[in-house]
Amino acid sequence: MNLTKEEIKFIDNYLIKNEVKHWDVRLELLDHIVSAVEDKMTEDGISFNEALLEVHQGFGNQFIEFSIPKGKIFENGLYQSNIGFKKFTRKKQKEIRRKHWKAYWRTFLPFVFSFRFLVEILVLGVFTFLSYQFSVKSGLLTLVMGVIISEFIKLFYGGFEKFKKKSLNMQLAVASSLLITQIPFWIMMLFNSQYEGAETKPYYILFIIFFMLFVFSRHGLNHYLSIYKTYKTRFTLLMS
Repeated sequence: MNLTKEEIKFIDNYLIKNEVKHWDVRLELLDHIVSAVEDKMTEDGISFNEALLEVHQGFGNQFIEFSIPKGKIFENGLYQSNIGFKKFTRKKQKEIRRKHWKAYWRTFLPFVFSFRFLVEILVLGVFTFLSYQFSVKSGLLTLVMGVIISEFIKLFYGGFEKFKKKSLNMQLAVASSLLITQIPFWIMMLFNSQYEGAETKPYYILFIIFFMLFVFSRHGLNHYLSIYKTYKTRFTLLMS
């Protein structure tokens, strides 16, 4: 038995009232719940209200019936607890992190050996070399800025768009950016403390580390833009 548009809309509003904040998580939950309610109505011959209440409990949401007046079991029972949805969201966070991590490494080598990235590396190398002519610090700063710019683009690209602010996938895609922007400074502090007082410092170590950090950071930006396009398209379809 297929649900009506009004019933599907009711379920969507019910999820919003139960504080399912991220639209991409809510969309997945909506699909699960609609299918489960339709199956129960068809197989068990029960009403929409009864089926939805059973599915609500099936997600692990606590339900204490004796404290609710008989005529308000459906109305109050749906909003008595949302602990099951919170657990579902935490589970999705872990799944999304694993999915993003696998996708990152699956696309790493194709991106690194792409013509576009090789050109970017060449340009960065030229600028680093020219900066190095002024001083070692200028050369290192050029590499560090490459890392910081990549991460800041991830943080602010599409930052004012509604779909990004309320998407769990998008939030997790930029979650590490602030940490990565600080890594170069921690590395330099560790390097300076390690070689404090040395007449000559092996700055080539920093150049290698920052170069590699840029490669990973730049691919991180590429991976982020791919996620951005995917979920912007889904949100557009959802709103149309």
